[in-house]
Amino acid sequence: MSDREALVDRIYEAAVVPELWPGVLHDIAELAGCFGGIIFTTTARGITRWTGSDEGKRFFDAFLANRAAQEDNVRLKRGIEARHHGFFGTHQLYGRAERESSAVYTEFLLPNGWGYAAGSVLPMPNGDLAVFDLERRFADGPVSAEELAQLNALWPHMARSAALSIRLQLQRARAIVDTLDKAGMPAAILSGQDRILAANCAFEAMKEQVVFLAHGKLALADVASNRLLAQALHAIRASVTTTNSIPVPAQADSSAAVIHALPLPGEASDVFDGATAIVIVTKLDRSTSPSAEILTGLFDLTPAEATVANRILAGLSVNQVAIERRISRETVRSQVKKILAKTGSQSQADFIRRLAPLAI
Repeated sequence: MSDREALVDRIYEAAVVPELWPGVLHDIAELAGCFGGIIFTTTARGITRWTGSDEGKRFFDAFLANRAAQEDNVRLKRGIEARHHGFFGTHQLYGRAERESSAVYTEFLLPNGWGYAAGSVLPMPNGDLAVFDLERRFADGPVSAEELAQLNALWPHMARSAALSIRLQLQRARAIVDTLDKAGMPAAILSGQDRILAANCAFEAMKEQVVFLAHGKLALADVASNRLLAQALHAIRASVTTTNSIPVPAQADSSAAVIHALPLPGEASDVFDGATAIVIVTKLDRSTSPSAEILTGLFDLTPAEATVANRILAGLSVNQVAIERRISRETVRSQVKKILAKTGSQSQADFIRRLAPLAI
């Protein structure tokens, strides 16, 4: 087996074993006289996942630490616009004047002795863009036509490997939600763009409470609940620890529910794994008042706030709670305000409407 045939085999192996990508990228970069290689996926919100060879990782870590370079990146902009099937040299995308006016060059590449590269942009089946980036020092000049030809001989295999990785990821997502469906739990897995990658039958049946938008987007019919869901998914994308349980009021024949949004990071080395969150639904079809412990767990209430919430749901007024707990009315009012904010309720009546059906 030739070295090239062995490299092709490793490219396909990397679709299944993503830990192989750094070594594969190192060897591909060497073919083009480049010092390092990177793969990253990007959406309208920015770069989502990436990996690279050892030198490529050092390069990309420095890039991600430079805000100006990211905000004015003529390379990525022109590479996406080119819609080129295969590898291109960055010198083919723009001239010297545009290069010298872009912050990615003036603030990052040129001061570090970098500047030339070979790249390829691939649209992915899940809506993301995958970018292969092979970096070259400025003193070495642009990537030659011969080097691009060698890269383009590998490009179809790299594109198929990326697509295969996406398909495997979707199969894993489907297996997870199908398992939850058998347990009677509605569930869906979402991408970093909040698009549904997989949803089970129980989740799809919640059409009175869940809105399935164009382009695979997800929303909730209740405005306040939908706002909390959007905040929870934003926090997951930003890796922020927060309360991610959202009350959903009853609709017609559908009982009230709580949607739990949980991070689903996947393998850190799998650059093509677009799944970022799983939403699991707990149906609430009993009318008993919830315990303070459940309220604490679902909405991150303090023990004191959870106790007040429990008493409000049991039908007590602010004055009655103050007397029962032997605290001032002002203290109870302050706790109620925090409870409304944490549960996404507009008023005390709205809070009762949303959470009264919550079962122990």
